[in-house]
Amino acid sequence: MIIDLMNYIMAKGPLGMIMDHEEPLSLSITALSNDEAVMNYRQALGGVFSLEAEVQNMPGMNRELMQAITRLANDVNQERLRVLTPKTTFQNQVDAYLNGPDCLTMILDEIQKAEHYIHLSVMLYFNDLAGNLITAALLQALARGVEVRVMVDYGVTEFGYSKKPGVGDFSHLADQLKAAGGQVINCFNSCYESLDWEKKRAELHSQGVSEGVLFLQDLVQAAVHNDLDVINHRKFIVIDGTTSIIGSLNIGDQYLYDNPVIVPGVDDIEKIESAVPYGKAQWHDGCFRIRGAFALPLNQLFASQWVILSDEVFDPEDAFYSPAIDQSCGNEACTLLVSFPGNPVNTIRHYYADLITYAAGEVIISNPYMLDPEFWQALQGLNAAQSSRITLCNSMIINDHPTNEAAVRCNMYQPFEQGVAFFDYSKTGRFSHWKVAYDKNSSCVFHGSYNLNIRSACHDFEAGVLVRGQDFAEKVRELLQVDLKLSERVVDGNVFHKYPWIHPSNYFNEMTRYFT
Repeated sequence: MIIDLMNYIMAKGPLGMIMDHEEPLSLSITALSNDEAVMNYRQALGGVFSLEAEVQNMPGMNRELMQAITRLANDVNQERLRVLTPKTTFQNQVDAYLNGPDCLTMILDEIQKAEHYIHLSVMLYFNDLAGNLITAALLQALARGVEVRVMVDYGVTEFGYSKKPGVGDFSHLADQLKAAGGQVINCFNSCYESLDWEKKRAELHSQGVSEGVLFLQDLVQAAVHNDLDVINHRKFIVIDGTTSIIGSLNIGDQYLYDNPVIVPGVDDIEKIESAVPYGKAQWHDGCFRIRGAFALPLNQLFASQWVILSDEVFDPEDAFYSPAIDQSCGNEACTLLVSFPGNPVNTIRHYYADLITYAAGEVIISNPYMLDPEFWQALQGLNAAQSSRITLCNSMIINDHPTNEAAVRCNMYQPFEQGVAFFDYSKTGRFSHWKVAYDKNSSCVFHGSYNLNIRSACHDFEAGVLVRGQDFAEKVRELLQVDLKLSERVVDGNVFHKYPWIHPSNYFNEMTRYFT
């Protein structure tokens, strides 16, 4: 509980949210989240505490301070604190996959191996080639007696893509899964009317659903005024309690295209899977496959939404869902970071801000949307030495978001002048939807569904994994280096707006920022 409490305090979480009675923090504890030495120390660990020994070895830690933290940890509501803080597991094996052919092959292979259950949560699930291939694999799993639970946003999926009628008709695929015994939830409806929630909450409480899960939904209920205001943007799969797949790709040909990628004529690009998608309708995207104990916290996340939105309650810690597994699958520590509407402390948003502010070595961030004002404020607050460590990669022009280019041009001038490097993936003629951050100093990589925009920061359900392990981090850095070589590095600061207030695009970006 000390680890959870310290992660909460360092992210400036309000104490009133996790205590049954209000109690002011001692000045010595309050000062921790503003102490530069402590923040640098924590960032060198990857941005989160994972072990109690890491807390005990903090700069400035002494016996009296540790006793004060311990007393406070014993006095907080542990269930509430647990659902608001990162969860770390150790000795996982993590592999990175990029672009449709490799991701599709891996996902189909893992579904075909399933023996007990498959839990899939994704925003978009298209009725196209890739969607039908995944559905066929799930139907085969159901025929083998495997439990299948799927959460999809029917409403957002219905918009489809490329003006292809029928592509957004997930209900056609859902009907097949349900007819075969699968369970499917439309997570477009992520909250209840007030009176309905009171009744539902009482029912769930009587069924043994934890107070932490109910408390989390209380926060969502208070924050969400209608279902158009929020999206379940998480993208992950849990299989048999041993295998996890998490990343930024949805299910559909845009992400899981069954075509070869382009092999650019660049001599030092060895990994064909990291090159450019074959067609413009296909997006550069990826996911991580994780074998090991990380499946439990990820399945707990799935269960926390499933029990709220369905009529079924199951215990993710039951032996069926969390079997005894080899606790030494690999060498990577994996930390689950999540955010949701009404979150009093967005640990993912704080992770990115701290990653930039306290970077002590090379940092590479690839993200499709760079619109969050807190992200830009963090970049603009860096000095020249700090700025020289930061590299950004973004499809500035070839982007499915109308204000991304305006946000970059209107905010990047000062960071560029200070030394932040910007690479435009648009040179490839393709859109990069891959969301990943590399931190050399901590040998960490973060990857998941989170965009650097207001939707992810304030409106949507998001999830990502922070992977710590030097060998794996360097493998991901190699993939990022390929993207940088394929991109166009901005070398002229005039590409960005020194005086954004004289450009009309700045006002369009400001007016739409809250919604985008």
